[in-house]
Amino acid sequence: MTNRISALSTILRSPMRILGLVLVLVFTAEVAVMLVLPHVTPAMLSEPVEAIVDAILLTLVCAPVLWLVIIGPLRRIAIQEHQRSETIVANAGESILTFGRDGTVLSCNRAATEMFDINAETLIGRSITSLVPALPDIPDQLPSEFRLDGVRSDGEQFPLQISVSEYPSESQQTRIAIVRDLTDSQKSENERILMARKTEALRAQQMTTLAQLATGVAHEIRNPLTSIKMLIQVNRAKFADEGLPTDDLELVEQEIRRMERSVNSLLDYARPETSEFKRFAIQEAVRRTVQLIDGRCRNQNVELVVTAPDAAVPVEGDAAQIQQLLLNLGLNALDAMPTGGTLNLIVSEVDDQVVVSVCDSGTGISSNVLEKLFTPFVTNKTNGIGLGLGICRRIADAHQGKLTGTNQASGGAKFQLTLPSVTEHSAPNQSKPDYDPLGHSQEPPCKAC
Repeated sequence: MTNRISALSTILRSPMRILGLVLVLVFTAEVAVMLVLPHVTPAMLSEPVEAIVDAILLTLVCAPVLWLVIIGPLRRIAIQEHQRSETIVANAGESILTFGRDGTVLSCNRAATEMFDINAETLIGRSITSLVPALPDIPDQLPSEFRLDGVRSDGEQFPLQISVSEYPSESQQTRIAIVRDLTDSQKSENERILMARKTEALRAQQMTTLAQLATGVAHEIRNPLTSIKMLIQVNRAKFADEGLPTDDLELVEQEIRRMERSVNSLLDYARPETSEFKRFAIQEAVRRTVQLIDGRCRNQNVELVVTAPDAAVPVEGDAAQIQQLLLNLGLNALDAMPTGGTLNLIVSEVDDQVVVSVCDSGTGISSNVLEKLFTPFVTNKTNGIGLGLGICRRIADAHQGKLTGTNQASGGAKFQLTLPSVTEHSAPNQSKPDYDPLGHSQEPPCKAC
């Protein structure tokens, strides 16, 4: 029976097939009646009476055949599809409600009764505003999707996301509402925000600790280091005049300078920045950075490629700090390419943001460092202390920007600085940018740009 209904369902999907089947059945019945009629009716009947008998026989033959072949299977198919739809709706994981133009709930599934903690008999016939009080009076056009608070039977409120669509009905205007409980997702979002706040608080605590540490280091180490370095320099000069070897003293002086750089990095990381924000062209910071690293690029056989728009791309911020950030990224890239490679500095505009990318073809960032790239004291370098990228991140944050670091699929690392762009009417400071869009600058142009 199921296979027969399935086959008939396939045949009866097309209106033309149904029409063709009806014509064939009627034609067959008419032929049968015409053949049988002379044998079952007396010869003395008049033509009108014979026509009536013909119609009666045709009706008695066609009606059962049409019911058995077309109407009955279609009815069973419709009943099965209706039952299937009801089963799907009743067992759906999301709450589904239908309501009329006046907001009266017409039907609901099991998930809806569980969500609002109410049985179906009580729910049907009530106004949907009893479930979602903030829902306005049902207008001609409801938003397709919106968020409001729902109310359970015990008065507890919880967040909902409601999607509304029209349900085709000839009897009355009906709408279907798919309701989702956002309690768990909102809880997850609150936990994520709380975790972010804890992370920010931990970072602030690290900054405070580093500030205290840097202050102690500055008083206890910096001054003695300076005295030791001066004594070594004096003795180096004396030994050189007397023709004695100075290699050991040079090594000691180099190590002292390295210790000084570490101390200065601690101070730079912990010391609050004094910023002078104004509008400037990002190409100017890139150009000055290129001037500082161009010589080292040539010495290391690194090809420096700068890609930037011809027209000035203005940003709001401290040009010196942005230059410090780009210089640090550029020097890190050069450290990763001691025997040569390619360094790309790319300036682009994406939507309402300015993006500066620093890409190298070096060894990339190791996986254990990549997970905590901007954490203090985490570094790839054997002689580094891992504070440079932290300083860069802090500069980006101070400019309402974002700094990210990833490995490229083609090899090497890619650091991307994203800053909010500035239009003529978005920044209060209307000072003229240092960068001239026509290419004229107060400083000599850099051939690498």
